[in-house]
Amino acid sequence: MVVGTVHGGRMLAEARMLDTFEVGVPGSGWVYDPWTQTEVQALDVLFTTAGRVKVGLMPREAEAGGRTVATVTRELHIPVDSPEVPAGAVAVCTAVHETSDPTLLGARLTLVGPAPGSQTTARRLTVKEGVS
Repeated sequence: MVVGTVHGGRMLAEARMLDTFEVGVPGSGWVYDPWTQTEVQALDVLFTTAGRVKVGLMPREAEAGGRTVATVTRELHIPVDSPEVPAGAVAVCTAVHETSDPTLLGARLTLVGPAPGSQTTARRLTVKEGVS
């Protein structure tokens, strides 16, 4: 009973993962990012996956380099059977579905760490995006 319910839940969760992400580790050098029109650290892509970003409710502010930086905590949901993702990896949104916020396209989300659990319908990765 539980196994069937979990598998059904996974199918439903994956049906909502309509955006595409490249997941990788910071590489050497810098590259031009067409979405932000700035230079960003290169990314050594580990894999590409469907995903869904779930936004946290409250941004947190901190001082960094003499200015205030707001950090928004989010979760990136990817299929349970996706490859393991190392902490410190980065996920870049490369395609958004018509039902998603179009400003998600190009977002660079730093993976703080996995949030594994039992009988989950998705692999939930805690991520953050710095917004200045």
